[in-house]
Amino acid sequence: MSAISGAGQGPVSQFVVTNKQMTEQVITEKIREATNDPAKRIRELQQPSPFSQFIDIKA
Repeated sequence: MSAISGAGQGPVSQFVVTNKQMTEQVITEKIREATNDPAKRIRELQQPSPFSQFIDIKA
């Protein structure tokens, strides 16, 4: 396990390192999805917001 600069090997440091690794995996997967199918991402962005009905925005 790699240490965070200035931090020990305690449970909090291990938690931070684990969360960092999981976050990097999720971000990498999202980037891969966006580069493999950019049209899907555009379709998702163009969909009306589910919150528009609450704030009276007409799409």
